[in-house]
Amino acid sequence: MSNDLGRQVLDVIKAGGRRVLPMHEFLAKEDPKALDAYNGFLESAIYANDALPESTKEMLLACVCVAVGSSQAVIANHCRRALTAGIDRKALLQGLEITAAVMATKTMATGVTALMEAETK
Repeated sequence: MSNDLGRQVLDVIKAGGRRVLPMHEFLAKEDPKALDAYNGFLESAIYANDALPESTKEMLLACVCVAVGSSQAVIANHCRRALTAGIDRKALLQGLEITAAVMATKTMATGVTALMEAETK
């Protein structure tokens, strides 16, 4: 029964045009209920929620993927989808630049704060 659920969820992921990752396959075998719940969350938060235009969702996904260190291929895929969905190239570039600026600020603040702490002890 649980193997059936795991296979069903993998089929849903594939049918949605998403790539089945090794973690999906592992969860399908080891904990299909967790995979089903996780996929349901993704479906609700990203794929079925139409509060944002598709182009904006894909731009956000590209920027968040940059921030969390996803692979170049994943980021390029979301950029491609954003452009295909109609995002302006300059808007996408600005989104990526804002992401980089926030990440640089966080990195700089962490380093400067560590230096300040080192000097006070």
